[in-house]
Amino acid sequence: MTILDLDDFQAGRVVISRKGKDKGTFYVVIGMDRLKNRVYVADGRRHSVSRPKPKNPKHLQITNWSLPRLEERLRDSSKNNDEWLRQQLLNLIRDEGAQIKRG
Repeated sequence: MTILDLDDFQAGRVVISRKGKDKGTFYVVIGMDRLKNRVYVADGRRHSVSRPKPKNPKHLQITNWSLPRLEERLRDSSKNNDEWLRQQLLNLIRDEGAQIKRG
């Protein structure tokens, strides 16, 4: 298995948690902190866009899926980004035939 670092992540990329209580949960990358070596992820439900979960990049698995309009949505603070993010993530997972961990 390849060890990932922050350069492997980009905002809008869908990832899966590989470690911790949230193992198997799908998230979207919201941002990164190079000083703390953390990737900030959100699912629009437990971890909102305004309070993303910090994760060690070694504990995440990158998928081939992404939400290209995420950055545009985040710039417009008047929109409900959590509901949009959750819906986009669920649609993407459903359309790709993956199983999401319900929490």
